[in-house]
Order: sequence, then structure tokens, then C-alpha cells
Amino acid sequence: MEHSIIIVGAGPGGAAAAVRLGQRGIKNVLLLDRDDFPRAKTCGSGLSPNALKVIDELGIGAEVRQQGYPIHSLILTTPGRRQIQLRTEQAATILLREQFDNLLVERAKHLGIEFRGGMKAQALVREGGRVVGVRAGGEELRSKHVLCADGAHSIFSWDPRPKRTISALMGWWENFAFEPGTLEMIFDKNLSPLYGWLFPETADRVNIGICMDGEDASGNKTTRNVRQVFDRFLDDHFADRLIKARQIGKLKGHPISYCTWIKDATTPGAIYLGEGARITHNTTGEGIFQAMLSGTYAGDAAADVVDGKLTERAAWQGFEWRCRKRFTLGFIGGHALRWALKTPLLDGIATAYNSPLKQAITWAIASSLAGSTMTEQKARPRNRSSPSPSPTRSTTTQIDHVITST
Repeated sequence: MEHSIIIVGAGPGGAAAAVRLGQRGIKNVLLLDRDDFPRAKTCGSGLSPNALKVIDELGIGAEVRQQGYPIHSLILTTPGRRQIQLRTEQAATILLREQFDNLLVERAKHLGIEFRGGMKAQALVREGGRVVGVRAGGEELRSKHVLCADGAHSIFSWDPRPKRTISALMGWWENFAFEPGTLEMIFDKNLSPLYGWLFPETADRVNIGICMDGEDASGNKTTRNVRQVFDRFLDDHFADRLIKARQIGKLKGHPISYCTWIKDATTPGAIYLGEGARITHNTTGEGIFQAMLSGTYAGDAAADVVDGKLTERAAWQGFEWRCRKRFTLGFIGGHALRWALKTPLLDGIATAYNSPLKQAITWAIASSLAGSTMTEQKARPRNRSSPSPSPTRSTTTQIDHVITST
């Protein structure tokens, strides 16, 4: 049996592509994953406002908000230990990937997409230079098109560039004191130019983690021990709050693969999307939003070919163009933020936070962290008649973006 489309990987990118194909009415679509669902997945589990917009389009927004833990503010700590607190009227949400990914898969199934778990992919099937299917779970499955959403360890990507990665390590604690509804994002000098975080997942459980570059400036694998860096991060920032806290389970880690210019994301018969195409934010490590949005783009491209609206060549070119148009400026902004974090600039911004430049500063911080130019949602100015807090203390403003990790 030949399928219209096979999607390899049922994470946020692959499942979003499946949902979009279902929304477009495309029949005979098969979604594969090596695991049965629901399944646990190591991740920060943060869903940014950008991600929530895509989730609403995919039809699971209400369920995500009902099951998730709402976030209304972000405490950002600079390398010099100064703090800025950003509040949001549009909450981000923390939802464990076990629950979130399953919601997307169930939504796809509801729209008529066939899902098969326990199907570990081994290779793409090619004929005459064209992808015509995939070998998975000991079977050879044929299709007109294949969408590859197999993540950071993609066995399918043909991008020849050396990989640039972020190493993430995290753990979970109960009975840990934290400000309800608030993320903590800490730009520690030992993690420069990246950061550590605290994400509350429920009213009594938090996720604490770090991300650091997986390679040095020359592109060689870092020799730094991520566990040792993590232990120091905990001692430097959370020692007092960990005294009475109880750790749940073991520390878990994963790599995050990223790029600045999206390329080699298509080949005859196949599209690569999400982290399989290195589409993640290079500073925050956010990838769920990028995976889902690139998944919807891939679903649209494949649907346009199946419907006869575009040739495959035109649809594949359109997919890469849409991804570049949406993500490139944000990725460039991420590199600018990386540079700024190696200088005293962020500490200076925190000191100047209560000046007349406050609104512009808020816009710049949120845009850089979100991987967005914030053209759709702009920062709300603080009431000028209210007194200005001391610049040496954590301060607050109202914005419409709060940033989360992958």
C-alpha cells in the first residue's frame, strides 16, 4: 500500500504537520514514531505565547491551557546579578511533553491521520535520487512524500554543515520556594552566552536546568563537564532554596541543534522540519514553537502538491522561503543577544531600566529572547505617573511576551 504522505517523528513538529494535513483534508497520511504514546520526553516543556498561537490554530489551545501551568511573569537575572521582572497579560504555559505531545497526536488521529507507535525508522527509501518511502519497524513503507521530523539526532538530514549544538541538563524538585506563575531566567557568567532557568510545572514542582554551548568557538566539542557546571549553578543561585527541597528522579539532558540560515531542508520527495532541519533558537534553545510552525508549513507544502495547486519543486521552495522569512531575523537577533551577554551591556540595560528608554529596552529584550521582532504585539508603556522603583532592585513592566525554553 502506498500512502500519500508519511511523517517520521510524532513530536511537536511531526504531529503539527499531521494536524495541518488533517485540517486540509488530505487522506491516507501515516504518522510514525519509535515510541508508543503517551511517552515521557526530556524537555523544559515551556510553551511561549508564539507557541500558544500555533497551538490555537491546531485546535488544542483550550486543552493545553486547562492542563498546563500558567506563567505571567519572567525574572531575568543579568551576569552581574541585577534583576529585571517582566510581567505579561498573555500567559505562557508549562505543560509536560508527555501530555502535550499526546494532545497533538490525538488531535491528528481525530482528523483522520493514522498513527503507528513502536516504529523506529532506519532509513529513507530512494529510487532514482527521489525519496519514495521509509524503512521503519522492520517494514518498508511507501509514500508519495515523506516529512522528516526526527529531531536533533536526525538520521535523515543531508545538511553538510558542521553541527552547532546547545547542551541542556535539567532536574526536578518538590517543596521548592518560588514565586507562583513566574519563570526565572539566569544569565550566569559560567554559562555565557547562554543561561539557566527555573520553570514551575505545578503549584509544588519546579524544573531547574541549564544550557551551554556544545562546541567551542572553533567548532570543536567542548571539554567542559555539563554536570559540574550544573552543580555550580545550583550552588550559586539556589543553595538556600534547595535545603528543604526534594529532588524527583535523576537529572536528564539532551542536545539542541541550531542554525542561522535554513538550507538543505528539502530533497526530491521529502521535507525536513523542526530540529531535524536545525530550526531552533540559538540563544534560548526554544524549539517547540519553531517545530510546530515549520511543521504546519511542511503540511501546507505537501497538501498543495497533493491537491495539485503547486508542483513539488515550487512547494518545497515555498516551504524553505516561509521558514527563512519567519525565523531568520529572530535567529540573527539571538546572535546579537549572545554578543551582548559577553559584555556589560545587559547589566547596563538593567541599571537603565527605569529611564525614559524603558519601553524600548523592554521591546528589545523581549524581541531578542522570543526570536521575534514583536511586530504583532508591542510592549505596553508603564504608567508614567507611578513612582520609579530603585534601579538596583528587581523592577516590573507590562509586556505581551514572556520567553520559555524548549
